[in-house]
Amino acid sequence: MKLFSFIVGTVFCFYTSINLASAHTTLNNSTSISPIDENSTEFNEQTIKLRLRKLNSAIDIRYTEEVRSYLISYIKSYRSQSELLLGRSTIYFPYFDQAMQKEKVSNEFKIVSVIESSLNPNAVSHAGAVGFFQFMPGTAKGLGLDFNSVVDERRDATKSAEAAAIYLKDLYNIFDDWTLALAAYNCGPRRIQNAIAAAGGVKDFWAIRQYLPRETRNYIPKFIAMNYVFTYYSQHILSPAFPDLDLQITEMVNSSGNIDLRQLSEKFEVPYEITKALNPAYRQGYIPASKSTMYVVLPARVMTEFKELIRSKANPGLLSEQISLSGIGSEDNASDYNEYNYKVKKGELLADVATRFKVSEYVLRFWNNMSNAAIKEGQILKIFMHNALARISKDDIQLEKLHTSFAPVQTMMEDANMINIKMENSSVQEEIEYIRHEVIAGETIQSIIDEYGEDARIYILNLNHLTMDSSLTPGASIIIGEKIPLIKTAHLEHP
Repeated sequence: MKLFSFIVGTVFCFYTSINLASAHTTLNNSTSISPIDENSTEFNEQTIKLRLRKLNSAIDIRYTEEVRSYLISYIKSYRSQSELLLGRSTIYFPYFDQAMQKEKVSNEFKIVSVIESSLNPNAVSHAGAVGFFQFMPGTAKGLGLDFNSVVDERRDATKSAEAAAIYLKDLYNIFDDWTLALAAYNCGPRRIQNAIAAAGGVKDFWAIRQYLPRETRNYIPKFIAMNYVFTYYSQHILSPAFPDLDLQITEMVNSSGNIDLRQLSEKFEVPYEITKALNPAYRQGYIPASKSTMYVVLPARVMTEFKELIRSKANPGLLSEQISLSGIGSEDNASDYNEYNYKVKKGELLADVATRFKVSEYVLRFWNNMSNAAIKEGQILKIFMHNALARISKDDIQLEKLHTSFAPVQTMMEDANMINIKMENSSVQEEIEYIRHEVIAGETIQSIIDEYGEDARIYILNLNHLTMDSSLTPGASIIIGEKIPLIKTAHLEHP
């Protein structure tokens, strides 16, 4: 069983102020606001406790010192990283939501992807965990995810989220407790079972926490803090660094494959970087022919033409030659977006408005700094729309100047690592060179190698001066690998 998040180094990737300034101009022009003083009314602990209770979470939420420390980090110290992740969520969270709803799992568990991969579909850990939800090969195969040199479904927003939901349900069936299921997602069910036994059989995360590995002890506080930030970000004047509108206003269709993404991009005048970002599972830039369901995500502005092209072929797939021969193309381009104000009608729900304007409810909430989906008659909603749709809807909306700039796709693919930041008031300075494993009763050298993969053998044996026959003492800490950042880029500094 894998351990996900601690594979990334404890070093928090600091996104420089110069890059932040070029990355986005926010809807409410609040980028000039200075970081919040933790003693100000913006970090009023009583208010935060009340908001946490209103989350109506499936897990046992508590306001602990660790939760407080992570909140201060996310809200105060690393605001730009939080804003980048908030903006990045508008690309993938709508598809995570659909997957969670399909599997009848609380939508809040999409936050796992933020903790695991910083919403980077191409995140790869030292131990070999891949994708949004950081699945190890064995776990991915067991959940039906396919991966090879052409397709890696661990990087697919819909399929990976469905797999994560199924896995969480399996863990819940073991423990009958969502908090323990979430903790087991991090460290594996066996460690949770051993911790329960050590605590005298109590099935309560907060009661068994002291018997768990350090990363798992902090996993639930991180989840609570991140869930809070994604719900109440606007209360702390955090402004999402919204990506290009072609990444936010999208649509997904099923296909049998045989699609060349680069040719598709050229035909519909969509930057290839955007097509790749929306379809990260296709590693070589094309979707192979397949009998199984293959998802294609494109900007909504070109989806009508794409569907027409698919329907025009006897083969539902799309060969690169077919694109070249087709006369169908988009009359509009990515610059043809505008900002509109829409007045809510009597009896309308946010979901109704989202459906009408072909955007996700999640994105619509973020555009309007809403912590929930409640709207009322006469309320003015900000909507970004492509002109192709606006031409049909002008009787209901008022055109406004498009004053918001959007972050380029490259920024959205950078590693804004929120996984293992140090807590603000922590006095413990851990070594950052190596990943360590806390031995539990019954473990052997071979069982640990089986858990982390064959690549870990050299570290386990050589750096710990062990042999395959060495006995292990429960509670001992052994080195199982080097700590490295997920992604190295010129735009992010790793102190």
